[in-house]
Amino acid sequence: MQTISDRVDDYLLQERMISNMLDTTIALAQAVAATVLYAGYAELQAHVDASPVPQITADTELNDSEWALIRPLFVLYMERETATHLEATRGLGVEPFGRSSSEVGQEIMQYEMELPKKAFVREVITV
Repeated sequence: MQTISDRVDDYLLQERMISNMLDTTIALAQAVAATVLYAGYAELQAHVDASPVPQITADTELNDSEWALIRPLFVLYMERETATHLEATRGLGVEPFGRSSSEVGQEIMQYEMELPKKAFVREVITV
């Protein structure tokens, strides 16, 4: 399994190498925030049988299934953070491009409402 830090590095260095304007520290914070929300609805595989459950950090391991549900939220968080930074440059005469932070925020809210249904898993028991 890869850590959150490894997955963020893959995102920054392979997927969005040119178009990303945020540094690694901000990206890690967004990935951890998305993972914390996911962990509220599903147990992370790395935390199974852990007592007490460890805090989620950049070193927390995620399997591919977990990342498949966390990644879209992480990408939205990154887009919102980028939009916020671009909107802050308006005073310097820079015209922002892409969606506004409020537009991205609406999509984030929608995904966060769907996440419990996507993350919920129970074993099937036959009687």
